[in-house]
Amino acid sequence: MEAITPAALVYTPHAPRAVTQSSGVSQPSACLAGGETLFTPAAQPASLVLDFGEELVGVLELTVEAEGATTVELIEGEDLEEALLVKDPFPPEHWYHQPRDVLSLPAGAQTVRNQGRRAFRFVNILVHGPGRLRLRRAQLTLEHTPVTDLGSFTCSDALLNDAWAISRRTIRLCMQGFYEDGIKRDGMLWIGDYRVEFLCAHYLFGDAALARRSLEMFAQCRHENGSLSAVALLAGGHMYPRISYLGDLSQPGGLHQWVLDNYCADFVCSVWEYVLHTGDTALATQLGPVVHGVLGFLDQVDLAVTKGGKTFITDNQPDDKDWWGSRSALAYQIAAAFGDGAKLADLLGETARAEAYRQQHRARLPLAAATFGDPAHALCRDDFPATATRSWHAHAAALLAGAVRPAELRAIYPLLQADATVRRPMAGFMEFYLLQAWLDAGLTREALDEMRSYYGQMLRSGATTTWEIVDRREPGIDHIVAAGRSHCHGWSAGPAYLLPAKILGVTPTAPGYREVAIRPALGDLAWAEGEIPTPHGLIRVKLTGPTTGEVTLPVGITGTLQLDGRPPIALAAGQTHVLR
Repeated sequence: MEAITPAALVYTPHAPRAVTQSSGVSQPSACLAGGETLFTPAAQPASLVLDFGEELVGVLELTVEAEGATTVELIEGEDLEEALLVKDPFPPEHWYHQPRDVLSLPAGAQTVRNQGRRAFRFVNILVHGPGRLRLRRAQLTLEHTPVTDLGSFTCSDALLNDAWAISRRTIRLCMQGFYEDGIKRDGMLWIGDYRVEFLCAHYLFGDAALARRSLEMFAQCRHENGSLSAVALLAGGHMYPRISYLGDLSQPGGLHQWVLDNYCADFVCSVWEYVLHTGDTALATQLGPVVHGVLGFLDQVDLAVTKGGKTFITDNQPDDKDWWGSRSALAYQIAAAFGDGAKLADLLGETARAEAYRQQHRARLPLAAATFGDPAHALCRDDFPATATRSWHAHAAALLAGAVRPAELRAIYPLLQADATVRRPMAGFMEFYLLQAWLDAGLTREALDEMRSYYGQMLRSGATTTWEIVDRREPGIDHIVAAGRSHCHGWSAGPAYLLPAKILGVTPTAPGYREVAIRPALGDLAWAEGEIPTPHGLIRVKLTGPTTGEVTLPVGITGTLQLDGRPPIALAAGQTHVLR
């Protein structure tokens, strides 16, 4: 399957907002206001660093006049440090190389563009000479798939509002011809990234079309044993040749065939989540054989053989600076996939298969506890040995799979938090599942504090989009080579989903939002309000306190309101219900 062509995207011009620094340049800020900035290279290149004020993705265009033949180099950076790297820090054999453009200009007035799509905030324009160069205008044309802002969220905490806002910007930029993981470094369609991105995008933009296409692309990457490639390169899930520095990804290689066990589990859950939110049961029918094949593959996964960082990943950890895996977390992720597989089989009328999947789900939970330690008592290890690490990853996965009850997670929360040896998430996708588990368990204040910590570090560092990884032992992700970082990564945009779904408490309980559960949980917030797009229109929730406010359901949706300490209240379609 071919990727959507660039012609289908939306294009918006953006001008730089400021000059960060310059050398060998006269009137450096003149180009911002329609004047002329003059580059006069000497022993060193003349340099001008422009700041566009926020992360953007697209093509950079310069209107210039060269007094003679000259060479211009463009070094784009998601942060200033990256834009100032005058040399690619990666060896020739490395899979990734710093994006940069070298343009040979003839004498005269002309408009020049970089040599492919780029994602950046800062651009360092280096004029090597020998001729001087006059810059009259710089402009980046932002590109992304057509989306309309439908969902909203705001609350009494400004930091959480900012976290939601940069999450929305991130998801919009990552919605290209398919859901991209990170718009600068990879530009690829990965299952694990997609799962988080879809939930966010649906609560922001009501997306179904791009999600459907992305799921179909994953299905095109099926192997004989039922597994799926972790990244949909075989279906065109890459931006080559517009991201040329990754090499020719249209030619199959090892990455095209890479299978990750946890991403296969994510695919099954993603299909169910897609159908639940969109009501697109036709896609469930279409992908049913693929789902069954994936579950057949997962049934054969040997936890003693699968290897973290190779055949499954859980997170990127600061101690070894590499990807690792929690076998127990994987065990619970596979169990959860059988649980969602049963829901899909029920939807398709496959009664016997649904019951078989439910039995698989039920059987795997106590087996995982017996193998790795009881998560209900904070004893779940990441591996077989009694001396293996424990992590929040595994305990969160146990809750989400149904192995731990909310009250049990609340009881063990202080035990895990007090133990400094317990691994905690760095990567945004695992932070998403941690926060989801805490919120589902009723640890609302704790989850909001965690969100303030994780996203507060980004915001204090000037983030305008969400980073791939946050290491709270360091200022940011400084242990990663600057050019290798990803500062706009969709799997870290969790607040776009978690805040409306868990704080306003709006989640569908029947495909296509025919029925919905409203479970508000303000935590330590004084108030919160927002709108959630559905196939039937917007659900509006305004909370003026823990049990006060109002809820409006569109025609076509009935619901149940659940407030702490009160019996459930039936909500009628097409009406506003006042909470007192």
